[in-house]
Amino acid sequence: MKRILTFSLLMALCLSLGAQNDIVRLLAENPDRATNNMHSYEFDPIVDTPAPKGFKPFYISHYGRHGSRYEQNSTFARNAQGAFAVLDSLGLLTETGKALRDDVEAVVEAHKGMEGSLTPRGAREHRMLAARMFERFPAVFKDKSRTEVNSFSSTNFRCIVSMCNFANSLQQKFPAGEFTFTSAEKYMSYINPSLRVRRPNEPEVQRPSFPGGMPPGVRPPQQPQHYVPSPGIPGYDFSRFLRPLFTDMGAAMRVLGNPEPFVRAIFTTAGLCQLIDFMGIDIYRHFTPEELAYLWVQGNNNIYRMWGGSTENGDVIRYAIRPLLMDFVEKADAAMEPGSHRAADLRFGHDTSILPLFALLGVDDPQHRNFPSREASQHNWYAFFQVPMATNCQMIFYRNKKGEVLTKVLYNEKEILLPGIEPVSGPYYSWPELRAHFFHLCEKAAEPWTRAGIVN
Repeated sequence: MKRILTFSLLMALCLSLGAQNDIVRLLAENPDRATNNMHSYEFDPIVDTPAPKGFKPFYISHYGRHGSRYEQNSTFARNAQGAFAVLDSLGLLTETGKALRDDVEAVVEAHKGMEGSLTPRGAREHRMLAARMFERFPAVFKDKSRTEVNSFSSTNFRCIVSMCNFANSLQQKFPAGEFTFTSAEKYMSYINPSLRVRRPNEPEVQRPSFPGGMPPGVRPPQQPQHYVPSPGIPGYDFSRFLRPLFTDMGAAMRVLGNPEPFVRAIFTTAGLCQLIDFMGIDIYRHFTPEELAYLWVQGNNNIYRMWGGSTENGDVIRYAIRPLLMDFVEKADAAMEPGSHRAADLRFGHDTSILPLFALLGVDDPQHRNFPSREASQHNWYAFFQVPMATNCQMIFYRNKKGEVLTKVLYNEKEILLPGIEPVSGPYYSWPELRAHFFHLCEKAAEPWTRAGIVN
């Protein structure tokens, strides 16, 4: 028994070290990934698996998260701003420290009056997504009998602006298209379903944040007038990062106390630079990949806990997102009705819906696994790949002359295989079978709640 236990501990240690080495490599390759779900969209060239003979695409159903945005408030750097002000007044900042302070202030200033809005980069992401959709599936838009493109958006303005950029780009390539645009509370029931689902004998699950920003009447905390050193012991030795910033390390540390809140505020600010890339500021250059990995991991695991198929919260997530998957089914059914002119249905929403949708499909983890959220990073679950800005799900529908329909599902434009159902060929599924599978997933997600009598 002792040998088995020792072996198990060694295996766990090896897996943990392997995951640590992997994330350090990925962050060295692209430091912008350290910002998790705030990471801008990455696109790699794609080669489509040929559809079975005789099948051509005729309809597309899409859900996309809004593109890169500004942070939802401009207080993200207050722990750095307050400390920088005191350190500068004491003459403790080097030229490097002053330059970093100025970069932090510039990023904060760029956010004022723009909080939560789509950035120019976010607009580009959706224009490019639409252009690739047209170029990749031209047959959908060459069918003269199918000219309708219906767009539905969350009521949040960054989603509406994302929708407009996507549709505008698509319409430039598809001038014959008849585009409609809808955004209303009525459609939020599936565009951004509430995650507040009560488990038996457990407190209600709350949203981790406000998708539309701070609610009316609530004001973000103000920066304190006087900087107060942070108590506590840092979880990491930040001396390599800090030393180039200060003329007297000891004196600076007496000002900072625990430096971690100061460093984390700079780290948060650094992650926003990619979203406002027009400013040309790079704060991540001050960090090593190992430091980024330490600062990254908690946020990564929290995202999997809140919106992924984690063992703690996966049942809640899969149950809540059923209306979105059913909307894919209902709109596809309508597009296949005789005489339908529908070429595409486009939806624009949030990470709080798109990652739960992939959790319901069983693909929020590339290897179709579920695990405790605290182990997400150890299992190579990376939010910057799974739910970056502009994350999207596309279902492409193909038909042959016999009227048979096949469907493939794309996760961030990449073909994927779904667990629990066999494809006809490659990533192509029989639509009747896939449709039945979707109903089964929704029924399975509801089982824990119907047994407890909690059906909404």
